[in-house]
Amino acid sequence: LQILRCMGGHGTKEYFEFGSESGVEVNTRILRELYGWKGHLLDGSHEDHTIPLHKEFFTPSNIVSLLQKYDVGTNLDVLSVDSDYDDLYITREILLAGYKPRVLITEYNINFGSEWAVSTIAKPVGKEEEVFWQHDCYFGASALAMIYLTQAFGYIPVFSNHVNLIFVPLDQALALNMQIPSVDNFPKPYPTALHKNCTGKTWKLIDHQAMKLKATQPKISHAEFARGLPEVTLLTKEFGDPENNWWRVFYEAESPPSSA
Repeated sequence: LQILRCMGGHGTKEYFEFGSESGVEVNTRILRELYGWKGHLLDGSHEDHTIPLHKEFFTPSNIVSLLQKYDVGTNLDVLSVDSDYDDLYITREILLAGYKPRVLITEYNINFGSEWAVSTIAKPVGKEEEVFWQHDCYFGASALAMIYLTQAFGYIPVFSNHVNLIFVPLDQALALNMQIPSVDNFPKPYPTALHKNCTGKTWKLIDHQAMKLKATQPKISHAEFARGLPEVTLLTKEFGDPENNWWRVFYEAESPPSSA
């Protein structure tokens, strides 16, 4: 709500959120229930037309057609992205299609700090329903990867918690004299080993310059974009107390890092 105030208020009160499960724990619930906002929720397993929550399986290949199906405005007020897997690729397709929400919320992988800009390997096109998150630390994209992607489309991060990053369009924020935090502040709070270990998994490296050159090119399809990203296999080492302060370091080197 504070970010909306800084961005000029409630606007048209339009939201769109997917990955919402039953609709109870969602980013837009307070907007709908207390402030009269209108919009749509999507989830692959749940449906409730009173919210309205629609049962839809969303992928990078069909997300834009789903936005069109539910008549989502290109300048909607809040867009919330949570796919548990293809967040970077889905967000790219939405922004590439010309959607420019005043507030963009994306889930990020809190298991990473700011050392790695990585994403999962994209699900194979046409076989997306065969690949699922295994409830380990192999999911979504790191905060730095999401920042690099959204910066290519003119967004800046303004807030983060243990689950989400919140972005706003830089041009709109500057026009409203909004104080812009340094990108170096993200992610906050610090990385946490919140999920089961995923050592030995292969990730896609997200390069800042490559995002500027390739992510914004309409002629580069989702499949081509995903295929063209370099890969890295990361091992892990864990530190701290699992019951209190536990964190995980990802590394590519032959020898694991020390805790110093």
